[in-house]
Amino acid sequence: MHQWKPTCLMSLLFLVTGCTAFMAQQVSLSLDRPQECQVFLSALDESVEEAGIRDMASYQVPGFPYLRTNRFLSRLKDSIYSDQQKMHWVGWMQELDLESRRKEVRNLPEESAGGLLSGQGPEQLYERVKLCSDELFRHDTNSANFYETLISFVDVPDEYSFTMRVLGLYPVMAIPVTIVTDRSRENILSWYNTDLKNLPIDGRLTAFVPAESSFLAENEIQAIMDASRANPLGVPVPDEMSGKKLVEHFTPVFIQDLAAAYDQVGRIVWRGDCPDVDPSRPTVYYYFSNAFFKGKPVLQINYVIWYSARAGERAPRIEWGHLDGLTLRVSLDEMGKPFMVDAANNCGCYHLFAPDKERVDRVITKPFMFDPFVPQWLPDIATSQRLGVRLNSGWHQVQRLIAAKDYPDPIPYELVPYDTLEVLPHEDGRTESIFDSEGIAKCGERIERFILFSMGIPEIGSMRQRGHHATELIGRVHFDEPDLFDRSFVFK
Repeated sequence: MHQWKPTCLMSLLFLVTGCTAFMAQQVSLSLDRPQECQVFLSALDESVEEAGIRDMASYQVPGFPYLRTNRFLSRLKDSIYSDQQKMHWVGWMQELDLESRRKEVRNLPEESAGGLLSGQGPEQLYERVKLCSDELFRHDTNSANFYETLISFVDVPDEYSFTMRVLGLYPVMAIPVTIVTDRSRENILSWYNTDLKNLPIDGRLTAFVPAESSFLAENEIQAIMDASRANPLGVPVPDEMSGKKLVEHFTPVFIQDLAAAYDQVGRIVWRGDCPDVDPSRPTVYYYFSNAFFKGKPVLQINYVIWYSARAGERAPRIEWGHLDGLTLRVSLDEMGKPFMVDAANNCGCYHLFAPDKERVDRVITKPFMFDPFVPQWLPDIATSQRLGVRLNSGWHQVQRLIAAKDYPDPIPYELVPYDTLEVLPHEDGRTESIFDSEGIAKCGERIERFILFSMGIPEIGSMRQRGHHATELIGRVHFDEPDLFDRSFVFK
């Protein structure tokens, strides 16, 4: 009888998925929406799916073709009560959908657009998208029981495949993976127990520093943070100008052991059908996110760098491959002071935390899972200093976070919004996302996917789009989980 359990569980999963799709269709019918806009957005979705250009920076809400969500907004649904909060929450999801549709319309090949373009350009098509989005938004929000119906559909699936874990005998394979992961953590921890000046150097230390940056006074940061929370939800969301000031103030210095071409931080460009790195244009991409700190919403600034490859003798052979990168995240409290810096490679692997020691009472131990990896505390950074990130050659792992002021062989980098990667121009002018419709970077496959598939992470080892970083092989943890800090630490 036991041999039928995996089959039954998989069948149940497919049944639930099918029921969700059916219920979403019933919602659409029950709301009696304007058919012209309903049909138009459905046709656009079909063209996007056919072309394989779905933008996965956020997730579509089933049954509501003008809404998309993310993990933070999905978690926020448990904390909204007033009509004003509900309207702002839905409006935020509408904005996410419009942002993704703007990218999809720009990336839509003319031959895949069917009759949607019909002589008009992408700009005109997107204007129609906005008109239909607003029409459906007004219609639905005036419907009875709209919010009660919507809430049950606002959810984000995790990045772990139940089917892969069943077929890969996850409970059995988790044992050797746990042993290897333990050894890897011990190896990384040894770097932090070594004096900084004694860390091995394979080439020369090169500091990638911001080309344009400025420091803000504490009262200026506080004013930006206060203004950013002036919305019904009290969630810090700075405007474009204020946000750029914060990005420049907290921008880090990446101190790279430069031993080979694959250690050069660069700008993502197209080489034929594959994304590659132009080392002549050092670039750091940035985006904002939100999370919770002691139950209150906070602002996070994400800095993302890219390399042409992961290679070299320091990196495990199964991790070698085209494209590599790192995401460094600075989380700010309500006064705009960093209380946490965490980092992970752009595959989601090697996630480490560096919290402010004075804020942490203890690290939370998790049964049958790895504890949060805290190799060091957040360094104390003076006004004239920047956060320095020491990275090794080839493997591109963080070996130390320091307060940096004097930089070795500085090379300036440009700050560029992350969404550039999702509408990246080719030489002929057409645009394309470097990520596929599953949120995986193109042309970056690793041998890992054949060896560690039983851990349930599709295309494990490949670089991933924001919102798609599974960070642990054992259990289920995501880089963008809004409660991640509160579930990992007891704060004072």
